[in-house]
Amino acid sequence: MSKIPDSLERVFNQNPTLRHKVRGLPNLGIRADGEEYSPEVKKIYDAFSIYGNDLYKLENDRIRGLETRSLGGGSPMKTPIFPLCKEKMIDFISFDDMSEYPLAAGDEEARKEIVEYLLKEGFKSPRILNEDNIIFTVSSTQAFNIIMKVIARPYDVILMTGPNYGLFTFVPERSVGATVEILPLDENDDWYVNPQKLEARIIEINKKSAEKYNGKLNYTPKVVAFLNENPHNPLGKVMNNNNRELLDQIGEVCLRNGVFVIDDIIYRDLTFDRENLSLPMASNEKYFDNTITMTGLSKCYGLAALRSGMIVANEGIIRGIRNYIFQTMDSSPILQGKALAAAFNASSLRYEEYDNYFNPIIKEYKYRLELLKALIEGLDSIEDKKTREAIELDIKNYASNNFNVFDLMEGIPNVHFVNNSMPESGFFALLDYTSLRGKSADGRVINSEIELLKYMYEQEKIKIILGQSISYPNEDQLIGRVTTALERDELIDHVGAMNRCLRKLR
Repeated sequence: MSKIPDSLERVFNQNPTLRHKVRGLPNLGIRADGEEYSPEVKKIYDAFSIYGNDLYKLENDRIRGLETRSLGGGSPMKTPIFPLCKEKMIDFISFDDMSEYPLAAGDEEARKEIVEYLLKEGFKSPRILNEDNIIFTVSSTQAFNIIMKVIARPYDVILMTGPNYGLFTFVPERSVGATVEILPLDENDDWYVNPQKLEARIIEINKKSAEKYNGKLNYTPKVVAFLNENPHNPLGKVMNNNNRELLDQIGEVCLRNGVFVIDDIIYRDLTFDRENLSLPMASNEKYFDNTITMTGLSKCYGLAALRSGMIVANEGIIRGIRNYIFQTMDSSPILQGKALAAAFNASSLRYEEYDNYFNPIIKEYKYRLELLKALIEGLDSIEDKKTREAIELDIKNYASNNFNVFDLMEGIPNVHFVNNSMPESGFFALLDYTSLRGKSADGRVINSEIELLKYMYEQEKIKIILGQSISYPNEDQLIGRVTTALERDELIDHVGAMNRCLRKLR
């Protein structure tokens, strides 16, 4: 084997993780200050390390060569591209000049079109809303990262709910060395944000931060932002016109305490109640300047591969984001902006195409959620007769050659949906496996979520996202996040395999 160059050896010594291939997730990184992640994020890091890489070390003769049965993926259902986005991108590539660099903020005409959409959807600014309130990014993940660069300092706190989108928790700590803290959601609050608890948590964190950093820095770190996911990821709870008072209370708490609301509405167009989509915080003029809205095309418009995101905020925030984009990548890709404007404009054609596109998609998402419920809690749990008959037919068609159909229709003993967590949007569901604790099979005792995950992988090559990976607030429960975005036959296969292996536990 030839000796590697000294230059490459130096890089490997500086970052040993680069020496070795990994089969699953790339390295999750470190805090910007080189220190260990905060306790809440460290727990998520450990869980994702097992899910993303360590599981592959458990492969045995039973599962080697099988395709992974991943119920933990984050991609949406396979759908066509939203027609207007596709047409706009093809037309632009075919007939327009792409020889010039676009603006750092993104195509100006596209942003002007989006302004009209925002106004129609109820956004209100204290001043005239204009294209300078909008900027395009390469995904909402990049948007969140850049927002951190603009609003947060080292050791400032970003407050997120628990449960949450686990991978977002790394961003503030990697990006600027901020700290992530958790606001636990509660079944007693119907899994909504409780404004009183939110304010108490902000005050508590700020007090501890002031005591910890007193005299050590030339500023006092504090809670600078609350990540408000609406619809919520992964619970699928929606705050809409029926919850306007609650949203105003959240907005008021954050405004009063000098805390930005980062309003993540990327799942908005997957709301099941088509007459009551989630209500953006920026629809209240009072909170517009204190709100940074994120959205994009990945989850709803069949364009996850395009990585197209958008931020709406006060012009000062947008200027900071534009500066960062200019200094790191010069300008935003032009196709992202064209696609965003095709999806988010105020034309009657857009709204006509929108209904034609989303009505069947939402119908299928709702069906697959009912299919998952039947596979977990039994066919008898499905109230609608026609849906129950369709699910029974699907199970017979897709499962008869591989599984005991009777077992599948009965559901999985000792497993159920987390109480009061039936989603109102999106494609995730939270399952409660707590009743399996203490049971065992093939030498594996289920005493933790990690043991459960290892057992299912060793048995049937099944992967789920653990409650630990999403800051699930009750550590006494064994929780898994699963997706409903799989094709019907895949969903039946993967949950059927879960049924088969969990029935072996005694």
